Amino acid sequence: MSGRLARLAATVAGLAVLAIVLLITYDVLMRFLFEQPQLFVDEAASFLEVLVIFGGLAFAFRTGAHVRVDLITTHLPPRARARLRAVGLLIGLVFLGIVIWTTAQSALTAFRYGRVSAVMLYPLWLPMLLIPLGLALFAVVMVVALARQLRALRSAEADEVPVPETAE
Repeated sequence: MSGRLARLAATVAGLAVLAIVLLITYDVLMRFLFEQPQLFVDEAASFLEVLVIFGGLAFAFRTGAHVRVDLITTHLPPRARARLRAVGLLIGLVFLGIVIWTTAQSALTAFRYGRVSAVMLYPLWLPMLLIPLGLALFAVVMVVALARQLRALRSAEADEVPVPETAE
């Protein structure tokens, strides 16, 4: 279930990249050919960039597309690598919990006060809400990975569990 949601969020993020490209192309054409800049494009593209970043986090984690530094861990015994991965996932989840709470509070505050963007008066709570939602999906995927890692730690030949999308 979390894998499908992560894939869906990544697809929406990919479509947002396409929308950004089309919006900026439209703005450039209108600006240079007709001398009519489109003010909404800057704000809309910025909001869509938030969707691209936070919508793709969970999928990037599931597919192993994130950056890892394995210089030290490759020389550790398998059980130590498994423990280190579990601890790393736990620390990551604590950090995500803090950031999710903080960004959700910011979005709620923007909603309560009716904050809007400077140019086109879009409600700011909507793009702000994309941040904790994307991070929450990322946290769910990390919880699933942590559960798999903890199950692997109970086995006799414990090792770091590969990410689901790249697992053989």
